[in-house]
Parts: sequence; structure tokens; C-alpha cells
Amino acid sequence: MTTRYVALIADAAGSRALPAPERARLQRALTAALPDWNRRWRSHLAARIALTLGDEVQALLTSPAAVWDLSHTLRYTLPQVDWVIACGLGAISTPLARTAPEIDGPCFHEARAALDLAKKRRLLLAFGGFPPALNALAAYYSALHWSWTPRQRRAAIEWRTGVTPRRGTDPSALSHLRRRMGWPLVTEGDRMLRVLLGESS
Repeated sequence: MTTRYVALIADAAGSRALPAPERARLQRALTAALPDWNRRWRSHLAARIALTLGDEVQALLTSPAAVWDLSHTLRYTLPQVDWVIACGLGAISTPLARTAPEIDGPCFHEARAALDLAKKRRLLLAFGGFPPALNALAAYYSALHWSWTPRQRRAAIEWRTGVTPRRGTDPSALSHLRRRMGWPLVTEGDRMLRVLLGESS
């Protein structure tokens, strides 16, 4: 039986439009974050996470189990840009190597096609080779993101990564923000997406 992997490609949307000093800072921050991410998700990696094409990150995962947490850690750590994250499920056609960009195969082709489609449709998450329902939920996820204010988007990323509210945060203001964002419905949609991701392995 052919082993299936999950290729993850994360693209920093619009990074080329950043002023040169800001883009250089983004690339330095990405490079600095990689050792920690490779340690944190070591048990899920078939090949190490690496930077490629300037502002693009690639990973090869043994299953979709880490996709959600890795995606939101990336968004939380590097909020200067909107990250488009595409995943492809499938085999590889080259030997396993130390880092993901050294490997090729159907899972990477699926991820690249999903990334191209996501950019055309302004999606933040996209999937290739997975059940179609995942892309329906990814479209919902993206539509919510674009409907929120920058402050709401940042709050959503913090809540999804389990970040503790900053000291001095007014609990009533936080509760009001959650109500305005329909957070119970959001968390249910997130739960469904994560369940489908888990089942697709």
C-alpha cells in the first residue's frame, strides 16, 4: 500500500508588496521560528519545515493531525501578512529527505493546485486530495475572517491558539467581542473542520 503524506504550503500573501525592510524582517522572523516549529511538531513531520521562494513555508506531515495548530501558530507568530495555507494529501515520488522542499510528488502537486485556487478565490485555507466538504468549510472559515475587523481577526487567532488574554483585559469587553463575532458558532465550525481533517487520514 502506498504511503500517503500531507504536504503543507504556506504563502505570505502580498509579501512582495511590503517595503524592503519589512519584507526582510518577515524573512528573518520566519527563519528564526523554524527551529522551534521543527522541534514542536517533530513527531508529526516526515520532513522538516523549511523556507522556500523567499516567503513561502513548506512542510511534509505524516498525517493531517498537526495542520490546524501549525497553521494558527504561523498566523499568530507572523501576523504582518495574511497567510494562505494549502494542504495536499497523497504520495511522494522522490525519496524522503531532510527538508520538505527537497521532496516532490502528488501530495505537493495537490497542495500547489490548492494554493493557486485559494489565491484566486481569496481563501486562507485550501485542500487538495481531501474530502470536498473540507473545502466548503475552508470557504466558510475564510469568509468569516474577511468579515471581521483587524482587531477581531487578531482575537480569533489568539483564541484558536489558546493564548491567555493580556493582563488588564476587561472580561466584559472580551465577552462582548465574542458575542459580536458569534464565537460559539465559529467554534462549532472549527470543530467540524478539525474532525474532517482527522477523519481524512
